[in-house]
Amino acid sequence: MERNDNFIEQLKLKTNIVDVIGSYTVLKRSGGSYWARCPLPGHSERTPSFCVNEAGQFYKCFGCGKGGDVIKFVQEVESVDFYDAVKILADKAGMQMPEVKRERNELPKEDKDKLYSLLKDTALFYVHNLKNAPVHAKYMEKRHIDALTVKNFGLGASLDYKTLPKYLAEKGYSYEDMLACGVVYKDEKGEYLDSQAKRLIIPIIDHFGKVVAFGGRWLEKTDKAKYKNTSETKIFVKNKVLFNLNNLKKYKKEVGEIDNVIVVEGYMDAISVYKAGVKNVVASMGTSLTVSQAKLLKRYTDRVTICYDGDSAGQKGAIRGLEILKGEGLSVKIASIPNDDDPDDVINKYGVERYKEIIKSAKSLEEFKLDIINNRYGEKSKLPDKNRLIDLSLNVIKECPSVSEQEELLKTLRDNTGITYESLKRDLDKSDGKPVQSDDFKPIIPKETFDRVKQSQRFIINCVLQKKDYAKDLDLQDFLFEDPTLNKLAEMISDGDVRTEELGGLFDENELVEIDKVLKSGENVFSGKNERKYYEDCLNILKIDETEKELKALNDSFSKETDISVRNTLVKAIQEKTMKIARLKK
Repeated sequence: MERNDNFIEQLKLKTNIVDVIGSYTVLKRSGGSYWARCPLPGHSERTPSFCVNEAGQFYKCFGCGKGGDVIKFVQEVESVDFYDAVKILADKAGMQMPEVKRERNELPKEDKDKLYSLLKDTALFYVHNLKNAPVHAKYMEKRHIDALTVKNFGLGASLDYKTLPKYLAEKGYSYEDMLACGVVYKDEKGEYLDSQAKRLIIPIIDHFGKVVAFGGRWLEKTDKAKYKNTSETKIFVKNKVLFNLNNLKKYKKEVGEIDNVIVVEGYMDAISVYKAGVKNVVASMGTSLTVSQAKLLKRYTDRVTICYDGDSAGQKGAIRGLEILKGEGLSVKIASIPNDDDPDDVINKYGVERYKEIIKSAKSLEEFKLDIINNRYGEKSKLPDKNRLIDLSLNVIKECPSVSEQEELLKTLRDNTGITYESLKRDLDKSDGKPVQSDDFKPIIPKETFDRVKQSQRFIINCVLQKKDYAKDLDLQDFLFEDPTLNKLAEMISDGDVRTEELGGLFDENELVEIDKVLKSGENVFSGKNERKYYEDCLNILKIDETEKELKALNDSFSKETDISVRNTLVKAIQEKTMKIARLKK
């Protein structure tokens, strides 16, 4: 089955995960969740540890560790593939399955060959169009895209909406095949139109050298999306493909062994870097790398450098990508591009040698995080900012598994702050130790001690997620969420519209534990007469916590400081923070 996201969305809206799982096992309500003995194959237990969250429409077993949305549950319990799980749920919901061919891991060879042939003919059609595309030619000249680059990447042009479907029909392809490849779409009038109309065309080619999809760059001023990929199809799943992998494969054959692969964000970044002579480059076509892409990279190298755009989204994406790649056994570093530039900007402004220097100076995850903290707090003159920098930096250093790396990072922090290495080392040793890794998770339901700060964080995130009127102006990016799952959820909410019922498909099995607590945070509060007051109290708790941390940092600085004038300044700051806390606690 070709994945029909609209159908899947409608199916989930008509399906309650509690009803589905309740047909396989006895669920008992406790608090805001439902509990049962795990019904999944291979797990037998006496004490219920299988939890179903109705609000988030996901399940999580604290015994075997598995979790996910309703489709994932049916796949697990019935031992079926995605298609059959969807069909089972569609039958239960009384929904007619879309009239498309069934999805299998492997298409019949004749069907696959037909689609590949259509995509190849489409690519050649676009290439031919470049001869009569002055607007496209002007853009490529502006971006310094020469004839060799056009050839290496098979660049082309779409001139209008109707020529492509007409051309393909004349070659004997059916409109059904065109739709299956994503190269055309059907409008409300029933006409078949070019999906990439009027764009500069960038073919997306897999590691076998076959065209699987197309990217398009809009060239005129418009409210349309600047970049657009053709839709996912039976042979193109975006998160399982890396742009320019075909050329990377050729490059490996030339040099024998690739020491390092550079991962950039977009295909235009990859094209710019490649044409400048740096051939060991691929693009993730977005800021979120996946496990499938990591496994592809591992076929070509053991070392990867992520070099995303210099903006905040690029930095966040680089950190997420590094964690995924490390999880697949790759050695990974992050190259930081300054001034919100992208690789193309750097090469055009300063030359390829400057870009190579940036790649050469790539840093580890811990070093990169310390840079972000230093950029935020390091240039501010106020002592609380300096102390905040130290506290956050020590938290990062504490997570580093290597003692020798911790020592080097402490030296960097010493140079950034002027605090002696010995003082920083004492503060690090006084901390609680390294965070518990997910591998240490025991198959029991964890009993959490009450933490009112974290409870308050969960509640305000839930309020924004539920679109409460009193929380509509709250910017979650103003808060520091040390819990990685809370931070990830807050970022998702800030970046776009996230619906509660989608959460089961957005977080992995371990993260769903914290998501469950977020959604439960509104129990016995929402719709109550003191709901708004509770929200305001939670905000106040977070303000007090932040101020108390600042006060502690000031007191620590005061105890170490010997200069009288600086101590006087610190006393004044301590008094101000103490008074602020007193006002907040009234």
